[in-house]
Order: sequence, then C-alpha cells, then structure tokens
Amino acid sequence: MEQRSKRKLYVLLPWVLILVVLGAVTLYGYYGESYNPFETKLIKVDLLTTMRIHLLEAIEAEKNAVLAITDEASEDFAAQARQAADDVESSRKKIELIIHQEKLPRETEMINEFNTCWSHYRKLDGTILDLAIQNTNLKAQKISATQCAQELEYFEESLNRLIHRNTHGSQCNKAVMLSYEALTASLKVFALHNPHIEEADDQEMDKIEQSIKSYDESARKALGSLRSIADPSDNEALKNAETAYERFMNLTGEVLKLSRMNTNIKSADLSLGKLRLISSQCREILANLQETVQAQGNYSLPRLKKKRRIE
Repeated sequence: MEQRSKRKLYVLLPWVLILVVLGAVTLYGYYGESYNPFETKLIKVDLLTTMRIHLLEAIEAEKNAVLAITDEASEDFAAQARQAADDVESSRKKIELIIHQEKLPRETEMINEFNTCWSHYRKLDGTILDLAIQNTNLKAQKISATQCAQELEYFEESLNRLIHRNTHGSQCNKAVMLSYEALTASLKVFALHNPHIEEADDQEMDKIEQSIKSYDESARKALGSLRSIADPSDNEALKNAETAYERFMNLTGEVLKLSRMNTNIKSADLSLGKLRLISSQCREILANLQETVQAQGNYSLPRLKKKRRIE
C-alpha cells in the first residue's frame, strides 16, 4: 500500500511542478512589469496629495507676487509660484499615465477634466505673474512721491526767490499773482497723479489726462507772463523755476505712461477674479479624484467561509 502511494506521488510530481511554474509565470506577467492594484492605489493617492499641496503653494506664491511692493519680492514669489506649478505638472503627468493604463472610466473622465482646468490655470497664471513683476503702478507711485515732489519743491523755491526780488508796487503784485497761478496749476497736476495711478478704466484716465493738460497750459502761460515782467536780474530764478517745472512735467509723463500699463491693477483683478475661480475648480476636481481613487475596491484577501457542522 505504501509502495503504491509513493508511485502515485512520483507520477503526479511532474504535473504539480508544471502547474507551479505556470502559476509563477502567470503571476510574474501580471505583477512583474507593474504594481499590484493595492500598490497602484497608494501611488495615485500619494501623487494626488502631492499635487494638491503644490497647487496650494502655487496659489499662495502667485498672490504674494501680485501683492509684493518691490521688484525683488515680486520676482522671488513669481519664481516660487512657477516652481510649485511645475511640481504639480510633474505629478500630473505621472498619474495621467497610470490612469490611462488602468482605463478606469470615472478616473479617466476626471483626469481629463482636470487637464482642461489646469491648462486654463497655467495660461492665466503665467499672464498674471508676467504682469506682477513689472510693477508699473508701484513704480509710477514711487516716481510721483519722490522725484516729482522734489522738483515741485525746487519750483516753489525758485518762484519765492523771484517774488522776493520783485518788491516794488504793481510789479510785485503781478509777480506774486503769476507765481501763485503757476504753482497752483502744478500742484493740481501733482494731485491728479494718484487718481490716475489707481484708475483702471481707460476712459477715466483720458479725462484725468485732459485735466492735467489743461493745468499744464495754465502753468506755462503764467510762467510766460512772468518772463515778460521780470527784471533782468531775476532771470536766473525764473530760469531755475522753468527748468524745475520742465523736469516735473517730463516725470509726470513717465508717471502717466507707467500708470497706463496698469500691470499691478490688472494682475490683482485677474488674481482675485478669474484665477481664483479656476484654481478653486482645479482643487475641487483633485479632491473628488482622490476620493474616487480611495473608494476603489478593497484588495484584501477574501475570507474563507466556515463549514456548518453537521449534527
């Protein structure tokens, strides 16, 4: 009996070995070149988590670039925003490849939806960052508050010297009156710098510039009249006043040019408007995709059912 059992075992052994080898080859074909379903799920969750973190970093850095008050800070935050967006893109490519290999309909649909949203985000984000680092409104404000203010101070000092040298009768009254008109007109031009810098509408800026032109004409007319009544000894003071005013108006032209570009206002409007909506949509899609991935089937081994005891 024992001999027969051994013979049967020897006969079956080759077939058992063949089945084991075939099973191993089959398993290797399934798992050898790719991860098993449980590992793939973990990888996708990790990639999605990374994407969501880097997307938040990109959004935060972009806002800081828009709000920064120096070129250096704007450029630094813009670089951070671009790097974070590149990190999102790197993870996006990886998870897209996995999802397309698995061909799960819902995940494929959602990654395609994110791709569309992400494309809009990157295009708009690039525009905003390019605008933000130019800082034209802030540069205009700085020129106005420093160089323009200084030239107005020189202008006023020169006019005061001119008035003090014309202290005789009606000539003094005319000098005072014309100097006052020139200085008042120049101050009105200066007062319109800020409204122009803060204005976003082109038509409103046109109106402001028209007012500036009118005040400029009044100031130049008063200076021309001063030249006709000033004594030869006053020529130096008058010349200094005219030179200071010319520099002031040239700087005013630069202020208006930078203000017209409106890069800070445009970038802020886009950041708080369109980009905020698009970034929110991208974040929502990623969150839903991650929930979908995490909800995929349970890959644990099935439990064996216990046989009922026959009484």
